[in-house]
Amino acid sequence: MKNFYESRHVKYLFILPLALILLSLFFIPQIPRGVDLKGGILLTIQTDKGVDATALQGALAKYSKNVNVREFSNPSGNGVEIEVENPEKLDLAEQELSAAFAIRDRLDKEDVAAASTNSTAPSAANAELVTQSKKILSLLGSNAVASQDDGRKALNTAQDEFSKAKQDLRNNLIAEVGKVAQVKSASFQEVGSSLSKFFVSKTQEIVVTSFVLVAIVILIVFWPGFGNLTKPISYVPSAAVLFGAAADLIITMGVMGALGIPLSLATIATLLMLIGFSIDTDVMLTMRVIKRKGEGTPEQRTFEAFKTGSLMNLTTIGAYGVLYLTSFFLQAPIYAQIGIVALIGGAVDFIATWGVNAVAIMWYAKKKNIE
Repeated sequence: MKNFYESRHVKYLFILPLALILLSLFFIPQIPRGVDLKGGILLTIQTDKGVDATALQGALAKYSKNVNVREFSNPSGNGVEIEVENPEKLDLAEQELSAAFAIRDRLDKEDVAAASTNSTAPSAANAELVTQSKKILSLLGSNAVASQDDGRKALNTAQDEFSKAKQDLRNNLIAEVGKVAQVKSASFQEVGSSLSKFFVSKTQEIVVTSFVLVAIVILIVFWPGFGNLTKPISYVPSAAVLFGAAADLIITMGVMGALGIPLSLATIATLLMLIGFSIDTDVMLTMRVIKRKGEGTPEQRTFEAFKTGSLMNLTTIGAYGVLYLTSFFLQAPIYAQIGIVALIGGAVDFIATWGVNAVAIMWYAKKKNIE
């Protein structure tokens, strides 16, 4: 293969990655959230016959304002994935239940303090817990009667009714699906709204923290003055490495939005893995071009890094391609999500690294006369 980095048109390699980044900014807001990030129920149905997705969605609409039905087919048969957002009353009841647990913790502390002082004064937290439990029962539309004088018993009643309401929802969903489709097997995945909010906040923290830590390490590694504080810091190599990771993340998420691939805990883990893979490729490139002086011109060193990096990309794409195909036989949607996102990320990393990062690092080496 001819060394295209020696061409005077090499600067045009920037165009495709930058265009994809701009296009991805339009599609990223359209990424659907998986059940584990928005809360709700994911019902996976396996059938021997096709399913009328429109009729199924209409039948389930009375149980939730947001129902999403996706058909799939694999060697073992047909099926549908049904995402049902939690009914508003269940979300509100869950939030009030969390508040009730906090009141119960306060009641436990008051009881310990009262026991140590032999106090017989009525507990304010107990009365508050009774009121809170009644509020939960009211939200659920339950006819159960909560204890009037024992907050813990009242809370137990509210918990039982909340669990019963969730079980009734699952039973109703299965019953409605059975009217429209022949159910061979069914599985549930359920996440509450409180837990999903926790997942979202922690995910944001992890992504930001990972980028900050990577930036610090890369800046130190490629600082020309490392070990010699008299030399100024050069930000170009570090910026190029971080740009590659950011570009991988942005473009991959843009493709997810365009294809309707949901953002879930599985795909987030894959995106974080892609950041690490991108950093690995970019560090290899930068070390080859900047650190290995005397092994040819910057263009030649860049091309040698390209050949090694291309093999890395192809290996990743091949491995996750196998995972993606295998997921159809295993009927494992999580593996399918991991596989397809990793496939996209591997292709995106190839475009971003060798279209932008390689050109930027090569330009930096030539400017600094690193031969």
